[in-house]
Amino acid sequence: MPQDVTNDNIIENFKNIAKVANVEVTLCAELGKTKISLKDAIEYDEGSIVILDKLEDEPIDIYVDDILIAKAKIVAIEDTYGIKIVEIIENKNLENKKNDTINKI
Repeated sequence: MPQDVTNDNIIENFKNIAKVANVEVTLCAELGKTKISLKDAIEYDEGSIVILDKLEDEPIDIYVDDILIAKAKIVAIEDTYGIKIVEIIENKNLENKKNDTINKI
């Protein structure tokens, strides 16, 4: 059953967001992955090329504290890399983690 949206609900949501706004999390952009043998990993040297599971134009996965939250494209910003979010992922684990963090404060 959907929750009624009232001024009290909106105010409560803002209070909850304010509680966790300064909590630091780790954001990770995963370019791709592959499975290899330990032997192959040991034999890698400077200049070795490793083929990953993502295609060149495929969006990369964005994680917050190991929870998938988005898909993104890699962009260059001056002399550093950045990401451009192209899709937000609905994730119940993230909602549960947010609620756990709020309850601890």
